Amino acid sequence: MQKNNSSLKSIAQRAGVSITTVHRALTGKKDCSDAMREKILKIAAEEGYAVNYFAASLGMKRVSIAVILSAQDDASPFFTDRLRRGFEYCRQEFSQFRIDYKFFTYSRQDIDAEFLASIASGKEGKFDAVLMHVLSVPEKYIPCLESIISEGIPVVAMECSPVESSHVITVGMDECTSGSLAGELISKLAGSGGKVIIFSQKMNLGDVNASFAQKEIMQRRGDMNVEIIPLDPEGSGTFGTIKSYIEQKPAAIYASCARNTLKCINAMKETGIRMTFVGSEIFGESYKALQCGVLDAVIDNRPALIGYTALKILIDHLVKKLIMKKEYRLQPLLLLKSNSVARYEQVYRSVDVDVNDLQNKRKAWT
Repeated sequence: MQKNNSSLKSIAQRAGVSITTVHRALTGKKDCSDAMREKILKIAAEEGYAVNYFAASLGMKRVSIAVILSAQDDASPFFTDRLRRGFEYCRQEFSQFRIDYKFFTYSRQDIDAEFLASIASGKEGKFDAVLMHVLSVPEKYIPCLESIISEGIPVVAMECSPVESSHVITVGMDECTSGSLAGELISKLAGSGGKVIIFSQKMNLGDVNASFAQKEIMQRRGDMNVEIIPLDPEGSGTFGTIKSYIEQKPAAIYASCARNTLKCINAMKETGIRMTFVGSEIFGESYKALQCGVLDAVIDNRPALIGYTALKILIDHLVKKLIMKKEYRLQPLLLLKSNSVARYEQVYRSVDVDVNDLQNKRKAWT
């Protein structure tokens, strides 16, 4: 700890505890409740103390984090690769801490055998925390996830949780805002009434984004009928399904994920049909579609920011002993043709976020 304008004694007096308790709280030692630790950290910040967490971590045992990510596929560059980039940037930034990472992959057809074997070892204390990006897995694998979640170790889900559990901390975009933004845009941009198609993702707990878009449109436009079409992320016939709905010439469409946005763009290219179209995420094809008028708007859910923030929150909890909230919701970006150029260049220059801005605003994310 670096002393500025105060002392352990004055912090202890203000907190009503002993100097030993203050030291334990500031260095992440046990035998200090979460509430008291939070109180002492707040007083220390007010008093001008800066805790050297790196030095404190040298005296701690190595921390092990299990990282569960979806397998790579053709659509990975549009969302999951950028989520990984944000995660890797945070991992490098905090590489001085004593943290080990064990990576596992999953797909809807199968879950890595090593991951299944690790569930049992996790019960023996192999992992101190779990970080996962698991949207939708077969029902037979849900007990595997629930077994590790129920062990009492910290579990942080990126984007959304695959299971309903009070033990899971969720870090992702504010899906309610994303969906409401899309719904409001369609309500204002679609000139005539008729049918609106929302192409959503099949998830274990449903696509909240799509549901809020539907709700917003129905509240604003009584002349519109809104249908949600849930699509399997790895389904082989999803492009044909999307194309068949576009050929019906609906008044508007909304793709609530990058994968479906790309398929909608390609289907509209093949058919030559145009309508009000709101998509998700900025990537090469969606950027071009914005510039030529195929896409009216993009809701950018900033996957790299999700990956970075999720890992940082977990590290802050494991090393600094900061208390995690149940949910962290980040704000999406609304992109139109006029403001998409700078955003597109930023996404492909760095890790989807401004590095200097990350360093300057870390405190706002905890």
